[in-house]
Amino acid sequence: MKKGKKKFNLENFIKKSKNDKKKYILSESKKIKTVPSNIIEDLKQPYKYKEVINRFIAEYIKKKQEQDQSDNNDKILNQINNFKKNYIENTLPKKMTQDIVNLYSLSGAIGFAKIQLVLRSLSTSMGSLWEKIAICSNTSISTEKEFGLKITGIDLISLIDNNPTYIQMKTMEDTLTGGQSPRSESELSIHKFSFFASAFDTGRTWHFRSTSIKKYKGKEFWSKINLDYDYLLEEVK
Repeated sequence: MKKGKKKFNLENFIKKSKNDKKKYILSESKKIKTVPSNIIEDLKQPYKYKEVINRFIAEYIKKKQEQDQSDNNDKILNQINNFKKNYIENTLPKKMTQDIVNLYSLSGAIGFAKIQLVLRSLSTSMGSLWEKIAICSNTSISTEKEFGLKITGIDLISLIDNNPTYIQMKTMEDTLTGGQSPRSESELSIHKFSFFASAFDTGRTWHFRSTSIKKYKGKEFWSKINLDYDYLLEEVK
């Protein structure tokens, strides 16, 4: 007698380690043999991952909401303070002692050379901070944090209007280069619900251009994942 297919148990899955969750998703993704022909080779595996994840992610996020009743603003502040402490105590001292050769240092303007180095480092480091703040939302998760795997081009999944929505985040409207826009559109297009987001509303020109994928910025974006943009902006300042 053939054994019946083992039923997926969400409660048990949530209790599993990140590595075991990853193993399950990888194993199930290998069973998917058919991928739409319009999906490019590089995105076939991400497509399979999301097909598996979409089977349970809505209920998974709801369960996480039930388990975590802490205040979103408190979590945002904690992430900002952790970033600030780590940057000042660890990253900044290393940058200040790092040798750098640029036009400023060649001109003997070492102070300017150091400032440029630190500003670039800060901008790069803060890119990951916005993602950490986004998953402070009780409607959002990072597949890397939860399952130990990355879905190409996706920074978070949010439950919006009960739909698992895949989001690619950048710091500002023009962080993405114009040449990268078609790639981002392809990455987001494999998902039924998805959009492109700018963490801040700076009034700059969008470099992401698409007729099929929506884009949101600043308050418009953060409100969709139930976070307070005004509070966030004030604490970031």
